[in-house]
Amino acid sequence: MKKDVRLAFGLAIGLAAVPVQSLTVRAHPLTGQLSVAASFVQGRNAIYGRIFGPSRQPVGDMYVELLDEMGSTITRQKADASGRFTFSGLSNGRFTVKVLPYGTDYLVQSQEVTLANVSAVPGSGSDQQHVDIYLRVNERANANPFGLAPGTVFAQEVPAPARKLYAEGLSFLRDKKEKEAFAKLKQSLELFPTYYDALDRLGAEYATRGVDANGNLNSTYLQAGGALLMKAVEVNPRGYSSVFGLGWTQFQLGMNTEAVDNLRRATTLYAKGADAHLWLGRALKRMSKPDQAEASFKRANELTEGKNAEVHKQLAGLYNEQKRYKEAADELDLFLKVLPKTKGTEAEVERIRGLVKQLRDKAAAATTPTAAK
Repeated sequence: MKKDVRLAFGLAIGLAAVPVQSLTVRAHPLTGQLSVAASFVQGRNAIYGRIFGPSRQPVGDMYVELLDEMGSTITRQKADASGRFTFSGLSNGRFTVKVLPYGTDYLVQSQEVTLANVSAVPGSGSDQQHVDIYLRVNERANANPFGLAPGTVFAQEVPAPARKLYAEGLSFLRDKKEKEAFAKLKQSLELFPTYYDALDRLGAEYATRGVDANGNLNSTYLQAGGALLMKAVEVNPRGYSSVFGLGWTQFQLGMNTEAVDNLRRATTLYAKGADAHLWLGRALKRMSKPDQAEASFKRANELTEGKNAEVHKQLAGLYNEQKRYKEAADELDLFLKVLPKTKGTEAEVERIRGLVKQLRDKAAAATTPTAAK
């Protein structure tokens, strides 16, 4: 028994040199032999780091997840305003740090980290690793709202300070900081008034803000956008995005003749620009040129492989005005087929289905007398 006590005492002394959370000595119920159970402190390791954007500026207030080697989420936190994050109390092993840039134009970014503390005394020591994560921008994030024609580049020598301000403006746009973005783009134009990219982008941003989700117009934004886009077209007459954007803006302002001219030019500059064909069709329809409008809508439908709901809606409206009821109903059926299923569209879907029925009834009534003969 004394030997057992000495053994337990010796183990306890040995373990005292090692960080433990708890130490338990038990006697076996039959033999009376003592055993020592030690619970070692785990989780001295840590992963800490910072999130940066493409321009190497810190990006804050983003969610960061820590995943285990099986890909399961261990914990999630929000980086501070300076982009810093810390995961502590970790064991040895392989982890993945994943940044989730919700509500931005950045892509999800992940980085693997392996922790393995090495110490002469078991249970002591730690492995603390610093990880900087650089976010990448979605390829579409820098795109002009009116699109770009592939392979077209306008060569222009721009002063470095103006280019820097323009780049900062785009960065603010990606971060949804409209006020700061517009200020930077304006400053770039103050330095270099014929800066095509800045004229094109700022004009497009103003113009698209001139029409809200419900179709309500803000003439102040539209007129400001139109003026900038007109200047952009003067600088670069072959710039698809600015020519299309100008035509679109003129359509919203009721400048139908000018809209048709510029939208037609846009389809010439980039024949595969489906949106330009769609809006050209709408402008032609407004000017009571149904045959030309139909041709533009059909071209837009070809380019989108029949998957654009708005094209089918416009064709249905055109056919209805021409009393081509069956074709109008067919287009509305296609409209419902490709309409994105989002919350709140149920009532609209039911309304359209009712309209389809009415159109088919009209089509049937129109053919009944002929069938009777």
